[in-house]
Amino acid sequence: GIHRADFPRVCERFATSKLREYEDLSQIETFGFRGEALASISHVAHVSVTSMTADAACAHRASFSDGLLVPPKPGEPAEPRPCAGTRGTTIAVEDMFYNVPMRRAAMKGAGEEYTRLLQVVQSYALDNAGVAMSCKKAAEHATELHTLASHSALDVVRLVHGSQVAAELLPLEATDEESELRLRGLVSNANFSQKRLTLLLFINKRLVESSHLRRAVEEVYAQYLPKHTHPWVYLSLRLPPASPRRTTHRVQLHHSRE
Repeated sequence: GIHRADFPRVCERFATSKLREYEDLSQIETFGFRGEALASISHVAHVSVTSMTADAACAHRASFSDGLLVPPKPGEPAEPRPCAGTRGTTIAVEDMFYNVPMRRAAMKGAGEEYTRLLQVVQSYALDNAGVAMSCKKAAEHATELHTLASHSALDVVRLVHGSQVAAELLPLEATDEESELRLRGLVSNANFSQKRLTLLLFINKRLVESSHLRRAVEEVYAQYLPKHTHPWVYLSLRLPPASPRRTTHRVQLHHSRE
């Protein structure tokens, strides 16, 4: 949770609690800093944060715009206000691109945008099996994704992709001492095939795409599957943090390391 005194810094640019020394930049394994994503979002959407620490008597809620605390309604104070809540932090992002009409007009319909979002959450639920995740449309009670902390990766596959796929998967684990690479995953056996390739590739917990690895997977399976059919593959690679070139928005891979 977030302490009440720290709320003013929640959406500040460049704000982070992940770095203690300059050298930590070369070892960071997360997606970036709160002061990159959340600060940017607060400039194009209405953001509210509700948080409660373990030792607090209640939660606090605050609204943000352009990185700063703002009143939830005109005439009200901007300071975090007490409210009911549970331990942890909930971030609500509403009216995305309300102040950038051209960007908002470029978005697809709500249904299509939600489908894309759901696919991303489903993918991360697989790579983070053991962490409960849920996803549902706003104002609806039924969830379209609900995983439990007790679920294994295979349980998540069964829930998201179906029992038929899960029944044909083989676990995969490998390590390379020289490059410090660790690999785990689930891959379909030679009895399973489908019309399109499913390749869920994670590198250091981040969902990425790689045409080189995609081609390599297809070439291996082409020896065993019927013509014009494809496998189902989930791979999770862990590399030393300095190995991938990181940017704010994506991971760039060195072809030689692929």
